[in-house]
Amino acid sequence: MAAALRYIGTAAALIFIGVILVRHAGDMPVFDLGSGSTWLALSGGYTLYFLSQIVGAAAWRATLNIHHTALPRARAESQLLVSQIGKYIPGNVAHLLGRFGLARADGVQSAVIASSLLLEVGFLVTSSVLIVGVLLLIKPDFIAAITTNVPETWLNRSAVMIFFALLAGIAIGQFLIWRKAGKPKLVFSKCVAPLLLHGFNFMLLGVSLWCVARAIHSEGDVSLLQCTAIFTTAWVTGFLIPGAPGGVGIRDGIIALGLGLFIGQGAGLGAAAAHRVISVLGDVSVFGLGLVLRRNRRNEVQKSA
Repeated sequence: MAAALRYIGTAAALIFIGVILVRHAGDMPVFDLGSGSTWLALSGGYTLYFLSQIVGAAAWRATLNIHHTALPRARAESQLLVSQIGKYIPGNVAHLLGRFGLARADGVQSAVIASSLLLEVGFLVTSSVLIVGVLLLIKPDFIAAITTNVPETWLNRSAVMIFFALLAGIAIGQFLIWRKAGKPKLVFSKCVAPLLLHGFNFMLLGVSLWCVARAIHSEGDVSLLQCTAIFTTAWVTGFLIPGAPGGVGIRDGIIALGLGLFIGQGAGLGAAAAHRVISVLGDVSVFGLGLVLRRNRRNEVQKSA
C-alpha cells in the first residue's frame, strides 16, 4: 500500500507540473543573464535558501532537545544537513529515514528520533498555517486572487479538515511512542523554539522566492508577503504529498500558479523553475557542509580518545 501511494503521488506530481508546462512553457520569459541585477537577485535567492537550511538544522537540534538529547550542536544539525539530499529519491521519505539512521548512529534512541520526527511535522504544519493565516489577513487582495476559481468556503473547509486530521494523527503517534519508550519526561516549553525557527525558516524561503521572481520579472507587483504565503503553501503541500521527491511537481506547480496570479503564468513558471534549480544547488551545498561537520566531529572524538 505504501509503495502504491508513493508511485501514485509521483505520477500525480509529474502530471500536475506537466499540464502547467504544456500550457505555459511558451510564455516563459528569457533570462537576462547579462544583467548584474539579475545575478544579484539570483545570488540573493540562493543565499537565503542556504541560510534557511541552516535554520532548519537548528530547529531539528531544538526538537531533539525536547527529549533532553545531549548531542553536540554540529552533530545534531549535521544530521539534517546531510540527510536532506535524500528527499530527491522517489518516495519522499528517504531524507527522514536517512536522518533516523544518522541520529541512531549518533546514539539517539529510536523512540526519541521517531517522536522528534513526528513533532517536526507538527511544527512545520502549525507554523505554516499560522504564517499563511496571518499573511492572508494582512493581504486580503491575495484571498480574492486565490478564490477567483476556487470557492472560498470549500478552500477553508478543506484546509481546516486536513490540518486537524494531521494534528490528530501526530498526537496519536506521539502517545503510542511515548508509552513504548517508557513514558519519558517531555519539556513542552521547549517546543516554542523549534516552532519559531520553522516560522522564520518559511519567511527566509519566501524572501528567497521573491528574489528569484524579481530576477525573472522585475516589474511584477508580487510582494514579499505574497511570495512567503505562496512558497509556504507550496512547500507544505509538496512535503505532505506521498511519493513526490523533494516536492517536485507539486511544489513547483503551486508556485507557478500562485506567482502567475500576479506576474503572469509564463513568468510564474520561469520563477518556479529557477527556484527549483537554486534549491537543488542549496541542498547540495548544505550536504557538503554537513559532511564536513560530521567528519570534523569524528576527528575531534578520535583525537580526544
